[in-house]
Amino acid sequence: MHKTSWVSRLTRLRHFGQSTGVFNLFESTYGYSMVFADGVSNLSATYDSASGTVTQVCPFAGLQLAMIPLEGSSPSTFLINWVNSTVVLPEGSSTTSLVPGNGAFLTTMGSSDGISEFDQNGVFKEITVDGALTFAWVDETFEENQDVTSWIDIFNGSAITC
Repeated sequence: MHKTSWVSRLTRLRHFGQSTGVFNLFESTYGYSMVFADGVSNLSATYDSASGTVTQVCPFAGLQLAMIPLEGSSPSTFLINWVNSTVVLPEGSSTTSLVPGNGAFLTTMGSSDGISEFDQNGVFKEITVDGALTFAWVDETFEENQDVTSWIDIFNGSAITC
């Protein structure tokens, strides 16, 4: 079993530069959503290539990273939530669609953009749902999102401490 550990650093790529930040968690319908933040975060997880799941180590050990469809969204939008493995998720949800690649997590959902360096399906970004900001994946191109995307960076976290 291969496990890749990562820390919750966010990277936003823009056509004219980039910025970084971290994620904070807040309670949501199915578990915990992520929101962009400044400062320090101890959010960390491991990726298990055998099961295809991302499992949180800190601060809530055992939660799995899930992509949950946002009902009625166009283009297709999936909320990125940390959930307990016993929670019943809506149809179309997945706990195995986020995979490591190119130093950041990518998704197997949507259509490939065909750009080899950033072979990403859709874009990760912060959206507003019921008045609250949350991290999500949207099935649109970089161009449709004004050449901006966000990434969940992967680090060697072999010495993760909470």
